[in-house]
Amino acid sequence: MRETAKELATLQALIDRSLKSTGPHMKGIIHPGKYSLNAKQVVKLIDGMKTIAVAAPAPNGDPLVAPMDGWFLHGKFFFSSSGDSIRVKGLRTRPRASIAYFEGERFLINAHGPVELMFKGHPDVSEIDAIFDRHYGSSAFDWSDEGVYVRLDADRFFTYSRTPNEFPS
Repeated sequence: MRETAKELATLQALIDRSLKSTGPHMKGIIHPGKYSLNAKQVVKLIDGMKTIAVAAPAPNGDPLVAPMDGWFLHGKFFFSSSGDSIRVKGLRTRPRASIAYFEGERFLINAHGPVELMFKGHPDVSEIDAIFDRHYGSSAFDWSDEGVYVRLDADRFFTYSRTPNEFPS
């Protein structure tokens, strides 16, 4: 867990805002406050590398979803790719994505929002690049001349669990 107290508070505020914005159908499923996870539970559940489902547009606008190695760091999701991949080409045109991480019916974490493409030299890329290098023994910048990290800056963030008390805060 690398989140500061301020980052946890920001994530919790995002979760709370997102829950308040849900429509009647979703409220009837997630029962905000009853079946939701808090920011501390989220960061504990998704510490380290996780296989996340990333939905992003293709260059023609078609939706694409695929599993990716993802990291949750400072209250944001990250994944890597190549700058010439179909996914990144689509994100250059329409820089929004959705990410889902779930474990069966135990819990779901779902985030949507704009993305930042972080190529070599980006001012915020050093920490995530070092994490990838430690985990894989190489960096996204080693895999491709156009290696890129993608950071999701969520503007909506939903959590769900029928048993939220099962997860420590």
